[in-house]
Amino acid sequence: MNCIARFLALVLGFAGLGLPALADADDARSSEPIVLGYIEDAHVGKLGLEMKAKLDTGADTSSLYARDVKLYKKSSRDTWVQFRVIGKNGRSIRYDQNVISFVAIKLKTGGTQRRPVIHLPLCVGGASGLAEFTLADREQFDYQVLIGREFLASRIVVDSGQTFAADDSCD
Repeated sequence: MNCIARFLALVLGFAGLGLPALADADDARSSEPIVLGYIEDAHVGKLGLEMKAKLDTGADTSSLYARDVKLYKKSSRDTWVQFRVIGKNGRSIRYDQNVISFVAIKLKTGGTQRRPVIHLPLCVGGASGLAEFTLADREQFDYQVLIGREFLASRIVVDSGQTFAADDSCD
C-alpha cells in the first residue's frame, strides 16, 4: 500500500467512518495490482499452455492466436467453437468452447472482422483469472497472446519500459 493510501486509511479509520485502518493494510496489499513489463510469458487455458504475450492497455479485450477455428451449433441457441492453440514449446491443445458473443474488430488494413469471444483461464506474473478472448489469426504478429484492459484492470500495471519483469510464476 503506498504512503497516500496508508495515510487515508489511518485518517478515515480514526474518523470513525468504518473504513479499515492500518491493522488491515496487509490484507489490502494482496489485492494491489502488480507491475509487469509489456511482454511477459502467460499461461492460457485449463492446462496452462505457456505462450508469449503482449500486455496491451490500448486493447479492450484479450486476443488469442487460434488455428483451425470452426464454429458449430451444439443446440439451436448455442454456438460453440473448436480451435487449436500451440504453445511456446510447440505443444498443441484442442479446445471446444461455448461462444459468449461475437465482436467486430477494426483491421489495420481497413474494414472489420467478426470474431468469436470465449472465456479461458489466464495467468501472467502470478495474476490469474478468467479472461475474455477473441480468437484470431495472429500468425503475422510477434506475440501469440494479446492481453487487454478487461483482464489487466485492477490486477496489473504495465511498465512499457520493461519486458519479462514478472517475479511470481503461474505454476
